[in-house]
Amino acid sequence: MHRGIQSALGVAAVFSVVALAGCASSGDAGASDSEGSEVELTYMAADGSCASGPADGINFDEANAYVTSFQQPSTGLLETEPLPEAVTSDTTVAFLNNDTAVAGIMYAYMEQAAATAGVELVNVSTGTDAQSINSALNSVIELQPDIVISVAIDATFFQDQLATLLDDGVAVVYASQPNAEEFGTNDSLGGLNGSQVNGKVLAAGAINFTCGTGDEFVFYNIPELGFSAIQLESTEEYLAELCPDCNLRVVDISIADPSPADKIVSDLQSHPETDYFITPGDQFQVGLADKASLAGIENAYGFGQSSLPPNVQQLVDGQQSAGFAVDLNMFMWMLLDEGFRKQQGVFSEYADWDAVNRSVSLVLTQENAGDYVEGFVAYPGFEDDFLALWGK
Repeated sequence: MHRGIQSALGVAAVFSVVALAGCASSGDAGASDSEGSEVELTYMAADGSCASGPADGINFDEANAYVTSFQQPSTGLLETEPLPEAVTSDTTVAFLNNDTAVAGIMYAYMEQAAATAGVELVNVSTGTDAQSINSALNSVIELQPDIVISVAIDATFFQDQLATLLDDGVAVVYASQPNAEEFGTNDSLGGLNGSQVNGKVLAAGAINFTCGTGDEFVFYNIPELGFSAIQLESTEEYLAELCPDCNLRVVDISIADPSPADKIVSDLQSHPETDYFITPGDQFQVGLADKASLAGIENAYGFGQSSLPPNVQQLVDGQQSAGFAVDLNMFMWMLLDEGFRKQQGVFSEYADWDAVNRSVSLVLTQENAGDYVEGFVAYPGFEDDFLALWGK
């Protein structure tokens, strides 16, 4: 039986057109209350209000509280304990750069952090294939650095060199990989625990931004990225807690796909019952609203992670439901801080991973996206606070 739709994104002209064009063809049965009657599908307004819902059996309150906790801007650094000794200029930091576009951005931020700290930074080009990574790490062994920072490079390809570095007392920071414990080091930012938290945020977002009225969701997975699979598993688990009767489809979209928005439109056309989508790659939403409007579909509402500037602008313009921004600059400074703490023997493993992720990321809607059109900064002035911790 057809269920009506209330969209609280009234300022979103494109979405309004989509809703009008697709309303007559929707086949969504939707969520039901305890007596089996259907609850009108409703999307949350930019101010957080809901015109209807939630349906019985859907824990909207918990989902809303969790998402809201990721909408509070940071007011300070996660680490507040100064280093025992000031960072010295003879400290050498090797940055493993896999030469991807994102790694280039990260290295630029790491350059700023290292220059401000007054330490020597060596850019080690690793590439992405096993042979080049192995060769690059041999050169790192010869360099004898004090700190090695690896971001999104699987230690499977340099496990022998990693063991040597750890045996030699080098401070190794191993980020954005889920298998740290397998290789004798700690989980760091963007790793297993962080990805599990991000998966929970996506699951909660699906419930939250449909006001607890949606029950048919899709996860647009990125098969090439290991953290995407971890987020998917976490999303499935938390969504089952929040809504035992909800359904989550999984559709793979390659990170290299030239037009992911077209893939999403095609999928939603094939599945008009879909209420909302979630994805680790918010870039998939760029240009989606216009394409959905042209296709005359009503269900192009979604929530993605790692929002890019075009995503933020779409949020401001009301052409996107929600986003999840990450401050890569803060991310890199935190990794460097981890390296300094390991070098001085005072690093404590992260315990509260919700707090870790909140320190570098923020859930965005139309209400707060306008503050970040020029770029997302998790905590303005964090540089001075880090320098104080580093004795500079």
